[in-house]
Amino acid sequence: MVGTVVQLGVVTLVAGIGMAMVRIVRGPEVADRVLAADVLSLKVVGLVILLAVDQQRSLSLDAALLVAIVGFASTLAFAQFIGMTRSGSEPPDDRTGS
Repeated sequence: MVGTVVQLGVVTLVAGIGMAMVRIVRGPEVADRVLAADVLSLKVVGLVILLAVDQQRSLSLDAALLVAIVGFASTLAFAQFIGMTRSGSEPPDDRTGS
């Protein structure tokens, strides 16, 4: 029973990953691509968790936590970048030497 639920979950998550990849490629704006990348990282976390349950390995949960942290940090960084570019200010240039 658990194996069937895991297989159904994997199929659903892979379909979601495919849709997120399409949005990343075809997104009309940067914000659409950033949101799709965030969704993609969450789908990957769900996939890793489902595979950890199926294989009964707790070590994979550490990998899922790492992917979630990196996905969250990258979403924050992109959101800050988008906010700076929309407000009209340029991102800081570290090459000025001051």
